[in-house]
Amino acid sequence: MRSTSQPGANVADPEVAATVRLMHHRHGWNLAAVTFLIAFGLGYGAIANGNQEGAAAPSWFVVLTIALLVMMLVSIILVVAYSVALRRKPLAVLEQAAPIAARHRHGSRAHHYPPRHAVTWVARWVGMVVILVVAVVSLPAVVDATAYLTGAENTATFYPMSHQTNCDRYSCQTFTDGILKTGNGAGISASWQTVVPLGKPFQVREPVWRWGLGLALINSDGTAVIALVVSLLIDGAGVLVVIWMTRLALNWRRYRRRDPAKAPVSTA
Repeated sequence: MRSTSQPGANVADPEVAATVRLMHHRHGWNLAAVTFLIAFGLGYGAIANGNQEGAAAPSWFVVLTIALLVMMLVSIILVVAYSVALRRKPLAVLEQAAPIAARHRHGSRAHHYPPRHAVTWVARWVGMVVILVVAVVSLPAVVDATAYLTGAENTATFYPMSHQTNCDRYSCQTFTDGILKTGNGAGISASWQTVVPLGKPFQVREPVWRWGLGLALINSDGTAVIALVVSLLIDGAGVLVVIWMTRLALNWRRYRRRDPAKAPVSTA
């Protein structure tokens, strides 16, 4: 596939042009590594916050977070590989290539269309889409924490049934699993964050939005504040992704109007 823009294509020295491409590739994978790092951090934070509140993340979410870690490590390895290749280039070639690469660096922005380097562009968007998924999963926690702090939640009865202990590398935490009986008499599975006597039901605050991280039962103002702050940070990152998606859509629309032929982009 050919490129819509060939930075360095007009450079007379082929070695300088090749060095420019190496610089672009390193820069693109560096941005991809940062994107995967942010996505992994948000995903891990959502998992840790859910575990602390007794609402374990679904298995697909855990697998997705692990995949983000792997993709981040692969991106870092590629950055190191391109850096090693650049260090082998003569200093004179690097001095010529650096200003050329800097002039075309805007092509690496995620909202730019068409992309100059489609592989790293797609990799970054994979990470940003995952950030958006994490933000959606965290949104119910914002609603439930706000409802708890403002007293807008209804009361429900929690029936303790069993105890469950979850351990990570640093500590173990024991929860109480049971059934939450809502006002309409329906019963759903739920977990209480601490150990309570089994078989002795008690009144709790019913979550407003029982989905995603909103499945947790909040038992104190402190827990509600922590859930609210963590979820707002995650959702703030999701809002930024939506803004970038909007800018990408606008750039794509302008490109379609200018070039109906939709020339293919480079995978270099």
